[in-house]
Amino acid sequence: MTATPETPLPESPLPEAPLPEDRLPENPLPRDKFLWGVATSAFQTEGAPTSDWAHWKIADAADQAARLRGVGHHERTADDLELVSELGLNAYRFSVSWSRVVPRPGEWVQDEVDRCVNIAVTLRQKGIEPVVTLHHFAAPAWLAERGLDWTEDAFVEEFISFATRIVGALRGTVKIWLTLNEPNVHVSGGYLGGMTPPGKTGLRAAHRALVNMLRAHARLYTVIHGLCPGAAVGITHNMLPFRPDRPDSFLDRRAAAILDRLYNQSVLEAFRTGRVTLRLLPFGRIAALPLVGRLDFLGVNYYTRAHVNFTEFHPSRLGYFWEDRTGRGLTETGWEVCPEGFAEVLRAASSLGVPLVITENGTAETDDARKIAFMRDHLEVMQRCRAEGVDVRGYFWWSLLDNYEWLIGLGPRFGLYRVDFTTLERTRTAAADEFAAHAAGRSGTILGDMGETSSTSDQPVST
Repeated sequence: MTATPETPLPESPLPEAPLPEDRLPENPLPRDKFLWGVATSAFQTEGAPTSDWAHWKIADAADQAARLRGVGHHERTADDLELVSELGLNAYRFSVSWSRVVPRPGEWVQDEVDRCVNIAVTLRQKGIEPVVTLHHFAAPAWLAERGLDWTEDAFVEEFISFATRIVGALRGTVKIWLTLNEPNVHVSGGYLGGMTPPGKTGLRAAHRALVNMLRAHARLYTVIHGLCPGAAVGITHNMLPFRPDRPDSFLDRRAAAILDRLYNQSVLEAFRTGRVTLRLLPFGRIAALPLVGRLDFLGVNYYTRAHVNFTEFHPSRLGYFWEDRTGRGLTETGWEVCPEGFAEVLRAASSLGVPLVITENGTAETDDARKIAFMRDHLEVMQRCRAEGVDVRGYFWWSLLDNYEWLIGLGPRFGLYRVDFTTLERTRTAAADEFAAHAAGRSGTILGDMGETSSTSDQPVST
């Protein structure tokens, strides 16, 4: 691999004046082109020996191996991209591996950057819109070894430097950008609960990390629009409806409301008001950031809902859990199947007044019939929300391939293509056929009539 010293591009400002109308770039998220895609992340499919996740709380040798190689996507990139084309999709979301590009301080692996450029160019040649995520949880291990994480300004500067150079490399090919994946999940796991890297706990660390992540987004919004006029810049937000375990319990209702405010509303409020707030009861932390107007679309990730029980004997503990209360069962990850919650979060997300793209929705099921039922139910909910006027402009299934699931390993089967974790062979599933039919408008479910329930200017198109 070719390594070069790190010489980051300068942060580029927004154009001072609008471009003449005849030179305006094409809107990458027009109303008359619905994005049908699949999503992946670099660490989950490729692994990364130089990532902070590579050696975090390893369960066994198999777990270690999965974190180093993922499911072999790095070596099988061309074949896996052909699978996206085979499905007839017009979009593909992937992330750039920060730790592969910058494996050591001051080192820049140009071969890895070229690989990302080749992915984007290949997708364009196939008529597939590349959607790039700049940060999907994992970071270089050398930063952790120096004690740097999202609570430290030096970490933010390293990320901005990396991301700016990646945007510069891809600016001629990529139009749709996601700066960060699920900052609320990353903050909850790594800075509030201590379950994921860097393993910190406490409201102060969580708030500092969230502020710095959103500050990074605000800066990159300017960088991307400066380097890529007409780009669409968003962020993905995992949304999880919280239900009181006992609806007649004031304490359960209060606990559910607190978790909703912390987990769901904190990010929405930040973009709506410019205030980043994390608050438990009367205690909380607030910071102001230049976020208003710096979001072209919101990526919504939805999988399930949670039930909340406030345990009176442990008043500082807000317990949440999954339980089958819809009669649809639990997934292989133990999550409740709840399409009704999908409608709830889409309506809540639409309050920001920007277009929505469903950047992740899926289920871990070995049984294809259950996976297909989940897909149909959630796509029907999406269609109903669109008919109500919720501005959804794309849907990405998680995931193209079975892959490494954070803190769980290779067990969950989210993929449209089954992966043999020994041989790494990919096998197309019936769920892949189902999704391809929806994308092509051939489905016999309500999605086949999506265009008839919308105006002609809002019909999805497929490749």
